[in-house]
Amino acid sequence: MTNISVKRISKDKLQQEVEDNQVAGWSLQSQNENVAILTKSGGWGSMGAHLIVLLLTAWWTFFIGNLLYAIYAHYVSKQELQIKAE
Repeated sequence: MTNISVKRISKDKLQQEVEDNQVAGWSLQSQNENVAILTKSGGWGSMGAHLIVLLLTAWWTFFIGNLLYAIYAHYVSKQELQIKAE
């Protein structure tokens, strides 16, 4: 599930805001004169959730359960930032 955030700024500050967010780890997906869309992958899952998966599945899956959870958390918890110029 993608978490979408919208930020509204003045048109003359659009490029600077995009560059600032790229430095902060966001990837630019598309941009035109009024809108820039940036994305950021999610983390690899919380430590508590990994411990639960470890305790419940490690003996049967040889830690593949933790690997699958990490991949799931990374790709499903993707974030999107839309910067719109007014």
